[in-house]
Amino acid sequence: TVATGNLNMKIEIDKGINLGEELPKSDEEGFSNQEVKITLENTGTIDIGKYEVKLINDINKESTLENKYIKYSVSEIDNKRYQVSDTLENDKDIIYTGYDLKVGNSKIIYLKLWLDSEGGEEILNKTYYGSINVELYQDDKHENNFVEEVKSKLVSNYSGSKEDFTGGLVAVNQKGDLYKENNNEEIREYRYSGLNVNNYVTFNDELWRIIGVFKDENDEEEIKIVRNEVLNNVFPETYTVNEEIYNIKGDSVTAYWNNKTSVTNYNDWATAGLQYWLNAGSEKETKQPSDGYMSYLSKNSKDMIKDIKYYLGTITYSSDTPKKSYANERNVESCVDNTGKSENENGCKVWYGNQATWIGKIALLYPSDYGFSTYSSYWNETTLNIYGTEAAKTSWLAQTANHISYEWLLSPSSNASNYVTLWTNDNIVGINILPSNRNRVRPTLYLKSDVKITRGDGSINNPYELII
Repeated sequence: TVATGNLNMKIEIDKGINLGEELPKSDEEGFSNQEVKITLENTGTIDIGKYEVKLINDINKESTLENKYIKYSVSEIDNKRYQVSDTLENDKDIIYTGYDLKVGNSKIIYLKLWLDSEGGEEILNKTYYGSINVELYQDDKHENNFVEEVKSKLVSNYSGSKEDFTGGLVAVNQKGDLYKENNNEEIREYRYSGLNVNNYVTFNDELWRIIGVFKDENDEEEIKIVRNEVLNNVFPETYTVNEEIYNIKGDSVTAYWNNKTSVTNYNDWATAGLQYWLNAGSEKETKQPSDGYMSYLSKNSKDMIKDIKYYLGTITYSSDTPKKSYANERNVESCVDNTGKSENENGCKVWYGNQATWIGKIALLYPSDYGFSTYSSYWNETTLNIYGTEAAKTSWLAQTANHISYEWLLSPSSNASNYVTLWTNDNIVGINILPSNRNRVRPTLYLKSDVKITRGDGSINNPYELII
């Protein structure tokens, strides 16, 4: 145990941290090594905003083994998931970064070390001297702000060609085209596009995916995420709001959008039974279908969700491109009193009597979210014509888990007041009628701007882990 004025560090291992009898091995073999338990406890009088655990070369002793041949992995006590790490380098000696270690609180992490198999025989009979060092910061300095971390992954050299791009974060200009810096354009948003993207995040102890970074109505940038899997076995038979009964459950994995038992159905998300149910249960974590979907979320997760304005414009699924869908979803400026008078009257793309916008926490994917998840070369193609064919093969969203049936999307269809857009199991954007059809549901939400990363790189095996 090492103690200072503000921190106790206790290191526990039977034989000490010793690689003296190690041979180079694979990462899988390295994960079987004995773990080192490190307990950090704030024993001072000041909250620690950030702490960095480092494994550094000891400059007071001469090492003959280069530290680039030492590999490591760190896991947390509540989630023993060991991941492949980088090798140690002089400029990459931080093995763990944590936040908000308040007075009297402690944190336990586990460390494993091994010699990289790439070293071969040349690293045998060498010595290495190192030490575990912890640096404390009273302020976290917002160095790992989630928005900035995601934006730092921008693929700046993507030209739009399929040949030089497999996937990543791209910028979109105001016209809905791929942003090109040399054209002196203004960025509208950042989106993950293509098939191979590291946009995984742990939310509510589940795997979610980052859609991108978007500006709200106050020009603040927020991250939008979607659940990697559809909901399952959580829907109640009915849900009652203001004495109005809504049919919710179709079966264990499907739900009705807006099916009041007593009145005509309308494609108005603001008054939909599914919307009411998804956003209910915010005060407790009961995990009871009758209490609403929010009852399945932890308090920490609920605190991360931002109330944000969703746009409820209609789209023409048979002719709208992703770019056009995006424009029509948000084409509500000419709607009088934030409601539609009739579809397309005065340019208002909202059905008569429906709300043009809705402010809330949890909604569904926009049709344009799916469209923009493909290569940018498909952003000018209609959703009906392409997304069941080649474009879907370039979309990370088309590869999310359990997409084996129809899923509701957020935007109403322009065909009739009781039709809503959907995403089919063969990756086509189409429409479905409200009164008689039920589909799967994939919750979508925005995170507050003060959410930060505690660890992770966004890959499926090492998703971003968050704190607020």
